[in-house]
Amino acid sequence: MKAKLVSISVAASLVSLSCSAALAATPEDCQRAVDEVSIVGRANYDSATEAQLTKYLNAASTALVQKGGKVQATKEIQAYQQKLDEAVNAQKVKQGDAAKLKEASNKALQCINSL
Repeated sequence: MKAKLVSISVAASLVSLSCSAALAATPEDCQRAVDEVSIVGRANYDSATEAQLTKYLNAASTALVQKGGKVQATKEIQAYQQKLDEAVNAQKVKQGDAAKLKEASNKALQCINSL
């Protein structure tokens, strides 16, 4: 009985994976992923750091609505991650907060790359 349950579970997982692969992400999906970085990013940092980081997220979101904006959106998210690393090194953002932000921004990058 256990073997049957495992095989059913594995089969369901494979069907789920193939269905999700068949459904391509849209620019709107990726904009939501970029927005999620801001929502997750309720970190304890100064307003100048927040403004700088937000600038890259806004630019990425804007690029996604423009034709061929995938490349620019990718550059903006990568710049965001670089500035986030710099803010951590300067002790403006806590490592734990940065980890959440990095995870969310990596999901946004994955979405953008799937376009």
